[in-house]
Amino acid sequence: MPIKYWNISLVFSLFILIGCAPVKNEDKPDGYSICLGEFIKYEDADLFKSKLDFELWDKLKIESVEDKYLLIYGNYESSFEAGKKGFELFRRSLINNYKILYKEKYVYDNYANILFIGRYQGRPSVYIYNMASRESKLFWSRWGRKVITLNHSKDRSLSFFVTALGYGKKGSFPYVRDTRIYRFTGADELVEELDELGDGLQVYTYWDAKDTFKVNITKPDSIKSDLLFQEIHSYNYQGKTGQVKNRTFSLTEDGFPKPPDIQPQLISNNNTRLIRLAQLDSEIYIYLKNLKEGSESMVGNFTGRLYNAIWSYDDKYLFIIIKNNTYSRVTAANQQELMIIDTENKKLIKTFHSNYYQNILANGNYIFYETIIDGESVISVYDLINDDIYDVIKMPGGCAINNLVK
Repeated sequence: MPIKYWNISLVFSLFILIGCAPVKNEDKPDGYSICLGEFIKYEDADLFKSKLDFELWDKLKIESVEDKYLLIYGNYESSFEAGKKGFELFRRSLINNYKILYKEKYVYDNYANILFIGRYQGRPSVYIYNMASRESKLFWSRWGRKVITLNHSKDRSLSFFVTALGYGKKGSFPYVRDTRIYRFTGADELVEELDELGDGLQVYTYWDAKDTFKVNITKPDSIKSDLLFQEIHSYNYQGKTGQVKNRTFSLTEDGFPKPPDIQPQLISNNNTRLIRLAQLDSEIYIYLKNLKEGSESMVGNFTGRLYNAIWSYDDKYLFIIIKNNTYSRVTAANQQELMIIDTENKKLIKTFHSNYYQNILANGNYIFYETIIDGESVISVYDLINDDIYDVIKMPGGCAINNLVK
C-alpha cells in the first residue's frame, strides 16, 4: 500500500512540474500570421505579451523558431488578410510595429505595400508606398525603360506592368518602341520579364477576368500601309500566355482603332449585388439590388454619365466615378464626382468633387484614387471607416495608380 501511494504521489508531482513549466512550443499556425516581436528568452516574449491590450490576448501565441521566440497574432488565409488586420491594429494604436509571417519566415505584405508609377530621373518607374510608414521608395527602374501601365490583381497578390523604350507621336500617329511585359509576385518578391512584343503604334492593358491579364498592341502591316493589326496577348497568374488573338483594321474604312471605353462593373465580385440606373428627365438615380434578399434601394443620384464603377474586394463598398456632360468655367473645378456607397447599409456615405478622377484602387477599408492638385497628378488615400484623408502621395512630375497621363 505505501508503494502504491508513493507511485501516485510521484505521478502527481510530475504532473505539477509539467503543468508549471513554461510552454515554449505552442501550436504553430498553418496560415499567415502577424508577428509583433522577436525575443531571445521565452520570459521576455511573455512579459511583452502581458503588456499588450487585453483585446488581443485570445489570438496571441509565442512560437519558438530556431534560437528565438516570436510573439504572433492570428491565423489568416493570405498575406493580404493578415496585413489588413495588422494595419487595423496599428491604426488603432494597439500595436506599434509588425511583420507578416508564413511558415516561420517573414513575407511581403500585400496589403500595406502599394505599387504605383512615379518618375525617377525623368522616366516613369515603379515606386512602392508603405501605409504604416507613409513613405514611398523606388521599387523598379531600368535605364531606357519607361513604365506605360501598371495593373494590380484584385487579391493584390501580383502586379503586371508594361514598359517601352520610348513612346510619343510622329505626325498624326502615335508610336511605342520595344514593348515588354513584366510581372511582380508578392509571394517570392520577384520581378520577371515575361514577354517582348516589339514596336507598335498603341498599347493598352486590362483585366479580362479576375485571373486573366491582357495586353493589346496595335501594329502597322508591313506590306499594306492601309492596314493595321492588333495582337491580344493573355497572361494568367502563373505568367503563362494563352493563344495570341489577332484583329485587322482598315484605316480608310475603320479609321484608327481606339482603346475600348471603360466598362463599369455593374455586378459585384461575388454576384450577390448589382446596380441599376434609372433616368428621370436629366437626373439619373442609382439603385442597389441585393440578389439574395430580392430587395432594392435607391442609394444616390447624379447628372452626367457613369464613367466607372468598382467594387471593393469583399463587396462591402461600391465606388462610382461620374463625369458631367456640360462644361463651364464656373464649374470647371467640379466636373467629376467620386461617390462611395456602403453596400451593407445601402447608403451613400461620401461624395468627392474634382476636375479629375481617373483610376481607383480599393484596398480593404481604404481607397487610393488619382486626382489633380496644383496642376500635378497625385494619389489620395481615403480612410472609409474614419472618413478622412489618411495621406496624399506626391512625386515630382506627378504619380498614378495605373498610368501617368500627364
